[in-house]
Amino acid sequence: MVKINLYCIRHGETLLNKYKKMQGWADSPLTEEGKAVAIETGKRLAETPFNRVYTSDSGRTVETAELILQQNKHKDNLIIQKVKEFREMFFGSFEGDSSEATWSKMAKDNGFSNSAEMMKSYSMEEVINAIKNSDPLGHAESYNEFTDRIKRGLKMITSENQKDENILLVTHGVVIMSIINLFSEMPTGAIEIKNSSITHLKYSNDVFKVISYNQ
Repeated sequence: MVKINLYCIRHGETLLNKYKKMQGWADSPLTEEGKAVAIETGKRLAETPFNRVYTSDSGRTVETAELILQQNKHKDNLIIQKVKEFREMFFGSFEGDSSEATWSKMAKDNGFSNSAEMMKSYSMEEVINAIKNSDPLGHAESYNEFTDRIKRGLKMITSENQKDENILLVTHGVVIMSIINLFSEMPTGAIEIKNSSITHLKYSNDVFKVISYNQ
């Protein structure tokens, strides 16, 4: 029975994070602080021998992965594989807009006084669908569209597994939040995934299990 230790890491802080802008398929480089925290995460994982490394096809995840691997003592012959299925959620016409204004609009569109109230009342599926419903152009991804592609990405990773492996996946906050919600034994709802934090899952018998998150 082969096993996988999957280490999911959110990219480091970016300029759009710093300026509190909506950043899904939109991309921006890491800030100096974002680079420094990614390097610290790399040092924490320096002794972990990774067999495979994946990122989304966004520059911020590739940049973070490169910084992490620079600290790794077993990095020889590791190639970063970019997988578009692990992109952040697409926020449609909200991309690049003020996060505060966007979340305020979504809350009002769904009958809440503020976004905090909406996040407490809605499941993750309802929150993601609320984003799509509030997008004036309707281009934002629905929950099913978003999670279906994440599942495709995870299936691709596990289908290549023929031995016990440690796999590094550098991706995005809502992606990791969705993975936790998909596989956690207890519903977790909306969790703020910290930049460069580590979420650890184990895979065996065709099942993922969440070991820890935001570490």
